[in-house]
Amino acid sequence: MVQINAPSPIIDYVSWYTEDYFESLQSPAQALLFVHDLPPNLWRSVRHARLAPPLRRVVLPSASETICLVDDRRRAVHLVPPVGSDQSVLVVRILRGLVLRELLAMRYSFFHAACFALRGTGVALIGVRRAGKTTTLLHSLDHPEAALVSNDKIALIPGTDSDPVVALGFPVQVGIRAGSVLALAEGPLRTFLRGRWSQRFGDIDARSDQETRLQVRPQELAAVVGSVVMPRCRLGLAIEPHLDPHVGKPRLQRLNDAECRALWARHLLPDPAAVFPEQAVVADPAIRTAMRIPRVPTYRLIQPPAAGPPTVRLIEDLMRHTPAGE
Repeated sequence: MVQINAPSPIIDYVSWYTEDYFESLQSPAQALLFVHDLPPNLWRSVRHARLAPPLRRVVLPSASETICLVDDRRRAVHLVPPVGSDQSVLVVRILRGLVLRELLAMRYSFFHAACFALRGTGVALIGVRRAGKTTTLLHSLDHPEAALVSNDKIALIPGTDSDPVVALGFPVQVGIRAGSVLALAEGPLRTFLRGRWSQRFGDIDARSDQETRLQVRPQELAAVVGSVVMPRCRLGLAIEPHLDPHVGKPRLQRLNDAECRALWARHLLPDPAAVFPEQAVVADPAIRTAMRIPRVPTYRLIQPPAAGPPTVRLIEDLMRHTPAGE
C-alpha cells in the first residue's frame, strides 16, 4: 500500500490519476512519500544540508531543482519542491518508482507488454513496437466483458502449481497513434478518441506520421466503454501480435517452448532504468529484475491491419477452448 503525506491539491491529483492501481488489495508494495512545503529560506537550507545515513540525495532527471531524499531503510522518499511549483505529475512518477523498487526487491519480472482481462483472465500482448499491441488492446476493450490491466509495461508475480501467475499493471497513460483510432469499429470508443484527438491535434484523417500519440489515462478508456480498470489479474494467455498486409483474416500460431522463452526474454526489462527511466533513481541501481517465463499458452497472432472484431473473436474463442492452467 502506498501512503502519501502532501498538500491536498497533490493528494487529489494523485488519487485521480492512480485510481484503483495502488490500493492495499491491488499492490503488494509498501511505500511512503512525503512532499514538504517549505518557505524559501528553509528550502535553500535543506538543499545544501549535509545528509546523515540512512538518507541519500538523488537528482531527478526531469526535475533537477526538486530536492529528493531517499530513505531506503524506511522505504520512504522525501520531496522538497521549489517554492510555488506544481509537483503533481512528478509525485505520480515517484510513486511508480517506489512501487517499482519494492517489486524489484521481491524479484518480480518486468516486461514490455500490454495486458487486458477477458472475464477476469489476463491476456498479455507482447511484441515489438508498432506490431499492433495498442490497436489490439483497444479492439479488445470494445468487448463487453473486457477490462484494461496495463499498457506498455507489466510485472509478473511468479506462480506455483496451486497459485497461477498474476499480472500487475501500472497507472501509465496509453499512447495511441492515429492509425489505431482509425482502425476501430464505429462505436463509443472510436467517437471518444476521435474527439479527443481533434481537440489536441486537429483533423485525425489528415495524420500520416507514426510518431504523434494521444495520451489517455487507462481509467478514461475503460469508462468510455462502461468497463473498469483491473490492476491485477490471473494471466492465462500470451499473444504476440504480428501485422501482415498479405493475409485476409487473422489466425493464431502456437509457439513452442523455445520460441516462447525467446519472446519473453527479448522483452524483459532488466533493471529500473529500463522499466521507468525517470523514476529509476529512487530504486536501488544494483537490483535487477528476475528472468521468469510465465507458463501460459503463447501464440503469434498474424493479422491484417485493422482486423478489429475478427481478432477479438479469435482470441475469445481461443480462451474458451484453452483449459485453465494449461
